[in-house]
Amino acid sequence: MAQQNVVITGSTQGLGFGYASEFLKRGHNVVVSGRTQAGVEAALERLAADSAAGGGRVIGVACEVSRMQDVQDLWDHAVAAFGRVDIWLNNAGYARTGVAFIDNTPAQIEAMVRANVIGSINAAQVAVAGMARQGGGQLYLTLGGGGASGRVVPGMAVYSTTKRAVKYLAGALVKERREARDDSIRIGTISPGVNVTEGLLREIRALPAAARARALKQLEFIGEHVGTTTPWIVERILASTRQGDDITWLTNSRLLGRAFSTLFGRKRNLLSRYPIEA
Repeated sequence: MAQQNVVITGSTQGLGFGYASEFLKRGHNVVVSGRTQAGVEAALERLAADSAAGGGRVIGVACEVSRMQDVQDLWDHAVAAFGRVDIWLNNAGYARTGVAFIDNTPAQIEAMVRANVIGSINAAQVAVAGMARQGGGQLYLTLGGGGASGRVVPGMAVYSTTKRAVKYLAGALVKERREARDDSIRIGTISPGVNVTEGLLREIRALPAAARARALKQLEFIGEHVGTTTPWIVERILASTRQGDDITWLTNSRLLGRAFSTLFGRKRNLLSRYPIEA
């Protein structure tokens, strides 16, 4: 495959960092971004080995996705460095889960709406306009928390509401492209499942003891390591040729397979490597 130029928002840690690492290992150029310059610089240091091994270049830009000018600056830096943007992966977001709706503070609610909804809209505006100017590209928006299926999940009222909005946005963009009969710009979605990231561990540690024990039990069943999901997702992004492609990790067949494994005594040990107590 020809070398691709990839922008990944929210990529200084967690899933976004995992995506960046996987693209670099395959020889593609990557722009990482996060809210702080210090976080960006730390990520660049950690990604240097992957860049050297794969042959792709990596640069970084501080970006607050809820600010349109920051998102435009991110695009402009990518184009200045690499000439064009082939893939924009909008991964940045904020989650507060495992708590009753009333226990979300106004600041937390605003943070989720700004990062997940406004940030996704900003990314779509900048990426689609830029890809129209350059003659094509791929935009992926990130779903989660029941946002893709509409499934209601206790303890995720605000987060899942924001992700349901992103699902609608993605569907509207896909329909616009199809009505225009123009697949030069392709819109897709990613449902990465429940990954054990720094952010998720912070959320779990903040829960009361009883709720934390329940969350850890659920995570042991449905959770996954970033290093397991991101290679699979990146391969499917690179292979995708369909408008409206949906890349979903935690499918019903995977859940069924885990249930059978548990039934026959093959216990998972997902959380053993993470420093967290029930």
